[in-house]
Amino acid sequence: MKIGIDSAMVASVEVFYGVRGQSECELSIPETARRVVEAGFGVEVLLADHWTLRKRPSEETIEQLTEICREAEIMTTHACLDTWKPEAFREEVVLAALIGVPLMVVHPYVLGLDIEDFTPPESEVRDLCRFAFDSGVMLALENLGKTGVGSLRRALDIVGAEPERTGLGICVDVGHANRSCASDGIRPETFLKEFRDVILEVHIDDNFGDKDLHLPPGRGNIDWPPVIEAIGELADDAVICLEITSNGDPIQTLRDSRDFLVSTVNCNA
Repeated sequence: MKIGIDSAMVASVEVFYGVRGQSECELSIPETARRVVEAGFGVEVLLADHWTLRKRPSEETIEQLTEICREAEIMTTHACLDTWKPEAFREEVVLAALIGVPLMVVHPYVLGLDIEDFTPPESEVRDLCRFAFDSGVMLALENLGKTGVGSLRRALDIVGAEPERTGLGICVDVGHANRSCASDGIRPETFLKEFRDVILEVHIDDNFGDKDLHLPPGRGNIDWPPVIEAIGELADDAVICLEITSNGDPIQTLRDSRDFLVSTVNCNA
C-alpha cells in the first residue's frame, strides 16, 4: 500500500489545534480525526481526549479511536510523552497497540537522547524499541529543530539501522530540518537521502528557518522540488503526513496543501 503524495496522504489533527494547541478548537481528538478521515486522508492523532490534554484518554475516546483506526486507510500517532520515562512510555505503546495503531512517532527525549546531563543505558533504549516492536507498534524517531541530525544518527548507532528487526525507524520532519539547516547546513532533502532506507514517516510543514511555524507547504522558504524528488525515492509504504496549521478551514488547508505537493510532483516529472 503506497501512502504517498496522492489521494491517500496522511494528515495530522494538529491542523485543527495549531502549534502547541494555540487555537481555541474545542473538538475532541476523535472528532477531528473523523473529519480528517472523511475528507479522504489517513490520520495522525494523539492518544488523548484533546490536543491540550497529554494524558491517558477516557474509555469513550479509546473506543472511538479504535473504530476510526479500523475505518481509516492508515492511522498513526505521535507520542504524548516527551521525556525519558520508560514505564510511562510502555503504557502509551500498549494503548496504541490496543487501539490498533501500527506506527508511533517519538521525539529523541523519549529515548533518553539530547537530555542535558543524562545518558540512558543503551540496553534500555534497545529494550524500549523492542517492547514496542513486540507489541505491534513501530517507532519512528523524529528530528527536531534543536537537535538536528545528530540524535537520529546516535539512535541508529545504539539500536541499529534495521527497523524490521529493531522496531525503530526514522521520521524526517521537513520543517524541523529546515530550522536545523540554519546552524548545520544540512538541507531537508539531505536528511531524506541519508536516512532513505530507514524512513517510516515524513512530516510535511514549512517555515522560514527560525521558528517552528508548521506552515502549509509553499508558505515558507523551503525549496520543495528537491524535497519532493527525495521523497519519491523512499519506500512505497513510507507515510507522508501533513503536519500543518491552518488560518482558515482546516480541511480546505489540507486539500490545498496536497494539491501544492501534487503540482510540484508534476513539475518534477
